[in-house]
Amino acid sequence: MDFFEFNQMNRRHYLVYLAFFTALAVSVFFLEIFIPKPLPFMKLGLSNVVILILLFTKNIRPALIVAITKIFLGGLLAGTLFSPTTLLSSVGTVFSLLAMIFLMKLPINFSILGVSIGGAIGHNFGQIIVVRIVLIKENPIFYLTPLLIIMGIATGIITGYLAKIFIDKLKERYEEKKES
Repeated sequence: MDFFEFNQMNRRHYLVYLAFFTALAVSVFFLEIFIPKPLPFMKLGLSNVVILILLFTKNIRPALIVAITKIFLGGLLAGTLFSPTTLLSSVGTVFSLLAMIFLMKLPINFSILGVSIGGAIGHNFGQIIVVRIVLIKENPIFYLTPLLIIMGIATGIITGYLAKIFIDKLKERYEEKKES
């Protein structure tokens, strides 16, 4: 897709789009705090819709920048910047991004739902590893792994589906604009 390729923008447009996507991701991240959670440690990860949109429009570097900035600005706004929450979020995000980029590079050609599920599961694995190393230094914490995989599948489907809807709408608008 070529409707907003960051690598073809001049510096000013690049920064404006980067700021827009970062603000959007941070806003969704912050608003998600107010959504009731089925389990105390479970978030849907709706701000990852923005990251998926960037990844699936071939904007990997901006996706990395937005994801990392989202963690720190979101932690600052939520008042959790210097807490284990931000550490868990940081490591989870790195694992998620690595998993999604890896899945996108495979010749299998995963759909956005598959990549989203892989990212959500990667996020959960990154977090459980940090919990084991930093917070709960006992192996029984890994008994949560099946639950985290199921949660990753569920949240990955939700965020992937939302990202697909947005990408389809963006593509549709781009095509309309290109025709006029």
